Amino acid sequence: MARKVVRETLSALMLPEETVDDAVTMVSELATNAFTHALGGRALATMPTVGLPEVQIYGRGAGTEVVVRVFDSASWCRKAPSEAGLRPPVEAEGGRGLELVNALAVERGGWWGACRSRSQLGLLPVSGKVVYFALPASMPWRPPQRDCRQAARELRRLLSVRGIGPLHLSEGWRMAVLSVRAEITVWVRDDTFFVTLPGAGAACHPVCDVVGVAEEIIRRNEDLNARVRPGV
Repeated sequence: MARKVVRETLSALMLPEETVDDAVTMVSELATNAFTHALGGRALATMPTVGLPEVQIYGRGAGTEVVVRVFDSASWCRKAPSEAGLRPPVEAEGGRGLELVNALAVERGGWWGACRSRSQLGLLPVSGKVVYFALPASMPWRPPQRDCRQAARELRRLLSVRGIGPLHLSEGWRMAVLSVRAEITVWVRDDTFFVTLPGAGAACHPVCDVVGVAEEIIRRNEDLNARVRPGV
């Protein structure tokens, strides 16, 4: 299913066939890891309708980059290994999936990683993690035009459906401010998100990257929650 979704989506966006093929290979490795380790190899029919693995795809930079993420609700263990730590022992029968993902990402001029996140589907959002990769792209995509208030409202919607809140939105003339929590605030002005995040300082993003901004906020929110609840 993961391979089918990625191939159909990226082909519809008219990405080069070789890029699509590599993305399908990469998501296959990530989905296999989710099935093997997060689900323990159990069939989905035996699982609850909360916290199932998900494939998430979105564009960044007005269509100059495509991001593919595989979510699972297994507990966060550690940061993604460095490139030097990807290679398993020679005699190992498995464990080479992330090494392959890294090699293809580097070859395509992309990047990959892992972080805490929250689910999008199911009966309610749950905490978990994503392993993701991003590849350069040139997509015929025109992001919707939004003024500052529309962009702030869309960001609030994306966060709310993932269980982030309470959120406080203030709108003024040519500016909007979204307060997520004490450590995370977003100002929207002149087609730009100005985001303050713990550990990252202030960053600027175009409003067309609203999905990417939401994902980064969710990541930082989950990291903050883990500090309050060690072991999450």
